[in-house]
Amino acid sequence: MKMRSLTVSKLNSYIKSLFSNDGILNNVSVEGEISNYKEHSSGHLYFSLKDQESRVTCVMFKGNATHLNFNPADGKSVIVKGYISLYEKTGQYQLYVQYMEMKGEGDLYLQFEELKRQLFEKGWFDQNKKMPIPTYPNRIAIVTSKTGAAIRDIISVITRRNPTVSLYVYSVLVQGENAKYDITRAIEKINETQAADVIILSRGGGSIEELWAFNEGIVAQSIYRSEIPIISGVGHETDFTIADFVADLRAPTPSAAAELAVGSLVELKERLHTYKTTVYKQMLRKLEIEKNHLTQIKNHYTMKRPLEILYQYRQQLDLYESRLENILKKTIHERRVQLLNYKSHLNDLYNQNQNGFIENTRGEQVKSVKEVEMNEELILRLKDGHLKVKIEEINEGFYERKNI
Repeated sequence: MKMRSLTVSKLNSYIKSLFSNDGILNNVSVEGEISNYKEHSSGHLYFSLKDQESRVTCVMFKGNATHLNFNPADGKSVIVKGYISLYEKTGQYQLYVQYMEMKGEGDLYLQFEELKRQLFEKGWFDQNKKMPIPTYPNRIAIVTSKTGAAIRDIISVITRRNPTVSLYVYSVLVQGENAKYDITRAIEKINETQAADVIILSRGGGSIEELWAFNEGIVAQSIYRSEIPIISGVGHETDFTIADFVADLRAPTPSAAAELAVGSLVELKERLHTYKTTVYKQMLRKLEIEKNHLTQIKNHYTMKRPLEILYQYRQQLDLYESRLENILKKTIHERRVQLLNYKSHLNDLYNQNQNGFIENTRGEQVKSVKEVEMNEELILRLKDGHLKVKIEEINEGFYERKNI
């Protein structure tokens, strides 16, 4: 009997239907370690789940990935829920993840988010409460485990950047139940003794359980109350702890924390050299400008014949003096004439007051019969009063007094 052959497409389609009709594979929960993790620009997540013996290809579409409360990464142990199906184009079956949580850490993440919310509402994360980090501190306190790789990295970076800085290592437990008390006591002691200008709080990477001491409320409180600025460098770049949010500055790694804690003397020397060169060039340009200016002054005709300029000013002064003398003479003459006029006028007024005088109603003094008309009223001003008269007759010539 001849067996009927299938196309590849029909074969893959048939196998996919088997997956779709399987009740277990349509709602499966799988635990494993993430590897080959990649987040596509579309927002979809592609990765594998593996254990010691096997692996399975997984995909999590953007709609489900947006609900994650942590950042997936290679090496993290997770529990995923979803369904198994076949990607017909490649004939490869995949686990389509609809939900994912850290293995054994779901409750810890809920605690993390709850404490994060509480401290945010208290304002412990506010940027305006962060203290600035000194660029060139003299003393740095390092709160970490003395046996971890973090301390070696921190000391190496700081020594390379600025070997003059004094380092004080406060060795503490960085994981376990008692770690939170160790960390808190170290921060409080540094503040009590004012033993440093800046504090680095650090440890290497690990799972959320291993980093949990840095998510404790007591540690967050000691960081918030610290009067010395604190740089948090806990875990890897993708790890975030409560300490990172409360600290004055968050560094993605312990080495980065060391970089941020101290300025580089080499870079400082390079900047100073640049400033020195710039100032030197500016001074040379300024000196050249002033030199040219002095040359122009030197070549000016006034510098060649300075006495000539003096003579010109003296001549101008003589001219001003002559003008002033003429003005004074003219002014004195005008004032003298004015005084004589005032004297003459005063004499007239005096004589008038002694002998009397005649004026018309317009206040004009009458000195001739030709200045009056018939029936015009005049006023005779006498020594002891005045008389108002009316002209009835006008005769020219000298008045001859008749003897009575």
